[in-house]
Amino acid sequence: MKGFTNKLFFNRSLFRKQLLSYFITVLIPISMIVSVYAYTINEDLSSQIEQTSNASIQRTSKNLDNLIDQINYFALQLSFLPDMNNMLKNPNAFTMYDYYSLKEQLRSQINSNDLFYSVYIYSALNERFMTSNEGLFDADGFYDQQVLTQIRKEGRPHFWYQVREDYVTFYKDIPVTESKPLGTLVINMQKKMFLNTMYNLNIGDEERTFIVDPSGFVISSHPQVENEAIHQVIADGDAAPSSGTMHKIVLDHTTYFAHIATMKGNSWTLVNLIPYASYKEKLVEKLSKLLTIVLFVFLIGLVIAYAFAVKMYNPWKKMMEVLSGVGGNKSSSDEYMLVSGAISSMMATIKQNEPVMKDHLISDILRNKISDKQTISARLEQVGLMFTEANYAVIVVVFDDMQSEDAEDPQRNLFIYSMVLETLKAYLPVEGTILERSKLGFIVNLPQKGMDPGVRELIHQSYAEMNAVGQGELNVSLQLIVSDADAPERLHLAYEQIRRMLNYKAVINRNDIVFLQDHKSELKFVYPLSLQKQLIHAVTTMNREKANQCIGELFEQYIYKSKYPLEKLQGMIVVLMSSVLTELLKEGYDIGSLHEEADIFKLNECQNNDELHQFMITHIHKIIAFLETLQDKQVTNSYVAKTITYMEEHYANPLSITEIAERIGVSSGHLSRTFKAEIGKSMLEYLTEFRIKKSKELLSTRNDSLQEIGHAVGYHDVQSFIRFFKKYEGMTPGEYRKSI
Repeated sequence: MKGFTNKLFFNRSLFRKQLLSYFITVLIPISMIVSVYAYTINEDLSSQIEQTSNASIQRTSKNLDNLIDQINYFALQLSFLPDMNNMLKNPNAFTMYDYYSLKEQLRSQINSNDLFYSVYIYSALNERFMTSNEGLFDADGFYDQQVLTQIRKEGRPHFWYQVREDYVTFYKDIPVTESKPLGTLVINMQKKMFLNTMYNLNIGDEERTFIVDPSGFVISSHPQVENEAIHQVIADGDAAPSSGTMHKIVLDHTTYFAHIATMKGNSWTLVNLIPYASYKEKLVEKLSKLLTIVLFVFLIGLVIAYAFAVKMYNPWKKMMEVLSGVGGNKSSSDEYMLVSGAISSMMATIKQNEPVMKDHLISDILRNKISDKQTISARLEQVGLMFTEANYAVIVVVFDDMQSEDAEDPQRNLFIYSMVLETLKAYLPVEGTILERSKLGFIVNLPQKGMDPGVRELIHQSYAEMNAVGQGELNVSLQLIVSDADAPERLHLAYEQIRRMLNYKAVINRNDIVFLQDHKSELKFVYPLSLQKQLIHAVTTMNREKANQCIGELFEQYIYKSKYPLEKLQGMIVVLMSSVLTELLKEGYDIGSLHEEADIFKLNECQNNDELHQFMITHIHKIIAFLETLQDKQVTNSYVAKTITYMEEHYANPLSITEIAERIGVSSGHLSRTFKAEIGKSMLEYLTEFRIKKSKELLSTRNDSLQEIGHAVGYHDVQSFIRFFKKYEGMTPGEYRKSI
């Protein structure tokens, strides 16, 4: 057993602590979940019991209300009988025959209602009782003196009831149509009929409902012992449960849930008992299932905790073996020494990784991810940036690859960032980070707010140096956007201003420095209406040279040397280009097909004003090509024939659509569309098929290498030649040569 524990490292104090901590980590959420779920189960069961009990009480209460309504209705019917009113108002003039007639009317009313066992009519003026069964009696000789005692009580209400040994008796003043009653209607109902009416003949074994009258007398179909117990519960006063809630009570050594409710409109009380045993049985059943699941999860958690403890302890064990050189027989004190050494090692590692921490901190500052702006200076010091001045400016460097294939090299961004950072540090106290793929962010520590001319000169000098290296060695062009210097708490605002400025990169020079303060004072902007008219005329007359000249003048006057706000310049370009399409619409041209090919809003994709210039030239040429297509179809056919001739004569040379279009004297877009419409395939597909055809001839007649044959048909990369050959022929050139 000792060997087993040694193997599992239970003799290691650090391992035991790790195992215990992981186990507690698993145990705490399990315990919380079990507690919440157990509480939820208990509440759900209690809620179900309460809903069931409440439904039973409501049903019984409704039946009692219906019964009282029937009595009130019966009293109202009697009040409208003429003989009844005459007997009550003038009993002395009422003959025996009149009594007999009224009795028969009363009997007919009772016979139609099975609820009423017997009915008395008490006349207050002559103190006589007329009964529905026995006849007419004087008050003193009446056989049911309990009723007479109730009637003669002072301060009685207009409607009340009395629970007696075999009956439930209801009293109602009549006539109800008079403000002052002259008599009393007495209705006797057998208890069994009363209970059946209240329970609606639907009482189950587990549902016990007791009806308690205002005096505390219990009416139920249950044994007298239970009735007396319910009476005692209600009569206990302060000890009795409050109305409308569920309580646990004990009756005859049996526990019940008691739901006690007092009826509105009268003082009857309904008590519904649900055996606690049924609730307990369901609760135990659900908790048993829960505990089974918990036990299963508990065992899984124990296994996971052990696995984590072993996993986390193994590195410490191996380090101890390396440091001690004697294996795993070290005492627990060595573990804490090892931890101390590990912490020292971690601190050294953190020191080595300070550049990464600096990058993340500067990125968070610029992107406004620092919640407490007042701590920015302190946090810069914590990562080793000991800036001495109070103000900071933001410099964002955007670089554009002059050769598209260079953009795929992930290491170039680091090279460019390092070059820019080292150049800036030679002139200014600065630190930075890589914000995005082609965007670098830097903070510069400066003594004064705003942008001092001397600082501007230093930035110009550093830019000239880094841009020369970028263009000469890294094939990139650089753009700098520089904010004003301000408090460190406003660094994120400066970066946000620069980020908005970058939305207008299309009108910024490829190699340029933009100072935000130069664009704060807006000059009066004059729209180039004259150039717009000249450009529209050049387009409508399909004069490409004149259109190019207009665009060139526009850029010289407004874009390359202008101090106008960038947003106005970009808006001017959109309005100018839109006006050309608007003029074509006025001339009656259907320009629907131009919207996709000549989408002016793609200018937002331009990275600098050089790309914007080329974009506008291409845009205008597409429009002119569109007009040329509409004007001259024969010229189009001539273009296609010249294109085929040119490709078949020069297939061995590298060809591009733009080069072919320039040779033919038409725009590349127009030529591509026309060629596809006339031939049924693109220019590239036609050229590739022609080159493959020629290569097959060479493979059949010459023993040159595949690289030489590929070069002869226009592929300077043998892999490209093999790939296209297999795509069109279904086999490689070598396989084709073998099959000949």
